[in-house]
Amino acid sequence: MTRVIAGRYELERLLGRGGMGEVWAARDGVMERGVAVKLLQAHLGTAEGEELFFREARTAGALSHPGIVTVHDLGRDGDGTLYLVMENVPGRNLGVVLKDGPAPVADALAWTAQAADALHAAHTARILHRDLKPANLMLTPAGNMKILDFGIARYVSTLTTASRVVGTIAYMPPERLLGKVGDARGDLYALGCVLYELLTGRTPFGDCPAPALMYAHVHTPPAPPSSHRPGLPPHLDALLAELLAKEPGDRPASAADVRDRLSRPAASPPPPPPALRAEPSRQLADSAAVTGGLRPPPARPAMATSSHQPWTYTTGGWVSSAPAVVDGTVYISSDDRKVHALDAATGNPRWAFGTSGIWTLISSTASSSSPAVVDGTVYVGSSGRKVYALDAATGNPRWAHTTGGETGSSPAVVDGTVYIGSLDEKVYALDAATGTLRWAYTTGHMVSSSPTVVDGTLYIGSHDRKVYALDAATGQADDS
Repeated sequence: MTRVIAGRYELERLLGRGGMGEVWAARDGVMERGVAVKLLQAHLGTAEGEELFFREARTAGALSHPGIVTVHDLGRDGDGTLYLVMENVPGRNLGVVLKDGPAPVADALAWTAQAADALHAAHTARILHRDLKPANLMLTPAGNMKILDFGIARYVSTLTTASRVVGTIAYMPPERLLGKVGDARGDLYALGCVLYELLTGRTPFGDCPAPALMYAHVHTPPAPPSSHRPGLPPHLDALLAELLAKEPGDRPASAADVRDRLSRPAASPPPPPPALRAEPSRQLADSAAVTGGLRPPPARPAMATSSHQPWTYTTGGWVSSAPAVVDGTVYISSDDRKVHALDAATGNPRWAFGTSGIWTLISSTASSSSPAVVDGTVYVGSSGRKVYALDAATGNPRWAHTTGGETGSSPAVVDGTVYIGSLDEKVYALDAATGTLRWAYTTGHMVSSSPTVVDGTLYIGSHDRKVYALDAATGQADDS
């Protein structure tokens, strides 16, 4: 018997199956059109995960770009199955395409440029993909590229509280593997891994066990793609070296920058200045003296001059917290009991949220709580004994959790958990989506230092002159 989802989507044939569920070609009986229906098993997740799934899917559904698959509908069927209805895109995903070997260079660049353009549209809307890989890039018969599954990776992170690394390791940026907060440049790293594979037929670090692969992402520079495919132009080696940089700050500034560099031919090197042209032998001699006879590497282009004009913005109280600058917005807390969001280019206020307490204490027992901005949410603590999660675009509160004391430290947000210290001598771990308490650990004195989470361990200092290393998932410590 044919299954019908939500009374209107008649499943016709199975397109694929994975750990999350199934994708079916279906017929929308109301709109009378073909669609693709992704079924996600509700029993794999949690109530918080389901709420996050709906929020992420709605956000992704608001994206309108020819390179991003359109989301038509979402919901929960009568048996509890979560479903997502999308346009049914004909063609093959790049995982299938790569089974035929490396792509022609022109095709690889064109496909990646299209994907970068779509990523730029998503990043501009403050939406990250988090699991970009060949299987999520669909190539249509007309040669157009479409990105699948925006928002799904964040839902997967809620499937188990023990999950620290969500995504496909072969394409995962180092900062995610280290438990650090990622941003749009993590998607650029994954895009670089895809381009590397399209050009060479292999991922940057080849086929090896997961632990070795994770180590390579964090510590080992990849070989230039031209070492696997001789004849590739040097500018592609240079671009991939930037995309696959270990530090996010060393990667291209935006997906638009990647798109533009892939879409235009490599620029010819500029002619030397007249003084150098007049004395070529002297120039070569000086180079040899410095490099021991080896030709010096080409100079890096000068950093572009900032287009932002200096500005000053006056708040209603002392400002002693560190600002967070994300997607063109400066977020900062002040003694006027507010969190301020300012346009990074002009200083114009975007919003201000009033809290229940002042942000910094005159006494030396506490430090100010600086905002942390992750996945479109601002997390910050207050001396009003609350931790807040605010919508980064509007300042509207998503939740507030009351602690037993003033939260004097800045929060750390890692893999769906907010960690923060408090003057009630405790460290708190809260669910980032809902603010629900996961655990609290009692130290020997007030906690005003900010936590750091690396490889599943939370490190934090206390006024009892101790540094604690706690299990980030459980809050347990070896007190022997």
